[in-house]
Amino acid sequence: MSRYFTGWLATGLLLCAGCAEQAQLRRSLAQPYHPANLHQSASHLPLNLRRVAVLPLTAEDKDSPAQAGCTTLEPILLAELRKRAAFEVVPVSREQLRAWTGKPGWRQEETLPAELLAKVQKHTGCEGVLFDHLSVYRPYPPLAVGWRMSLIDCADQTTHWTVDEVFDAGSPAVIKAAQTYFRSQMNQPSVELDSTAVLTSPRRFGQYAAAAALGTLPAR
Repeated sequence: MSRYFTGWLATGLLLCAGCAEQAQLRRSLAQPYHPANLHQSASHLPLNLRRVAVLPLTAEDKDSPAQAGCTTLEPILLAELRKRAAFEVVPVSREQLRAWTGKPGWRQEETLPAELLAKVQKHTGCEGVLFDHLSVYRPYPPLAVGWRMSLIDCADQTTHWTVDEVFDAGSPAVIKAAQTYFRSQMNQPSVELDSTAVLTSPRRFGQYAAAAALGTLPAR
């Protein structure tokens, strides 16, 4: 191996090490990410909103990764909703929704049937309906998960809460928030594992993203 090649190799390694140190420094200085693209009709949920029907998780028809992500993340979203304990969670299956409305899934931005909320309320006894949509799903590093959710009152169709956020693990702020969540919630014995697993596992990152999005719900 020539001295010139060895010198270039050493220089390259030093540059890579310097870039890694700079990236680590940016992450350490970053403030944890807090969702901000949301709306609350009030600081607290209405007292009469005790049971909420959660519609099936949707994704764009032509977005194959997101369609697959629905299978992975829907049970995680329901689990995180129950952990919030803001209301009783009543999942609606795709088969039930098809029987009631003719479609297995609905997004709030669609033209909804006039009787949709009334039918869901009739069959579930719920006071509210939660629309949930997986807007982005990138299951390879840097991971990304987008949640779009709205909580609608069945009685007067008031939108009590809506959030539309994309959590991108390419952002130092999101990395810091995800690692902080993972360390506090997952009880992993290895700090090093905490620092990496949430950034490489679509399920774990999706759980962080769901928890962060649902953390913007109005208080009970």
